[in-house]
Amino acid sequence: MSESEMATLGVSDMTDEQKQVLSNWAMEIYHMGRHVVSDIDTVKYDGRLIILDDGSRWEVEEFDTGTSDMWDFMDKVVVIDNEMYKLDDSEKVEVTQDFD
Repeated sequence: MSESEMATLGVSDMTDEQKQVLSNWAMEIYHMGRHVVSDIDTVKYDGRLIILDDGSRWEVEEFDTGTSDMWDFMDKVVVIDNEMYKLDDSEKVEVTQDFD
């Protein structure tokens, strides 16, 4: 973001919480339209969290955890616009990247 854009938005006057929300929004926009191809490293919490071998962490929507809980180590997946597809059988789940 340029200095003039930051001044227009009043970034210097924002609270830390407001800056964090803006940062999270910018990261979400940055990742839209991009895809991630990787292997699953770990599926945790009954399918609620998938960690890929690139270190990225993906929270699975609750209604899809029955599907993701069946996925396993080294399954190849692609993430496109908040949907994770298991490539060998074309199953998919809705995900949100966890930046924490």
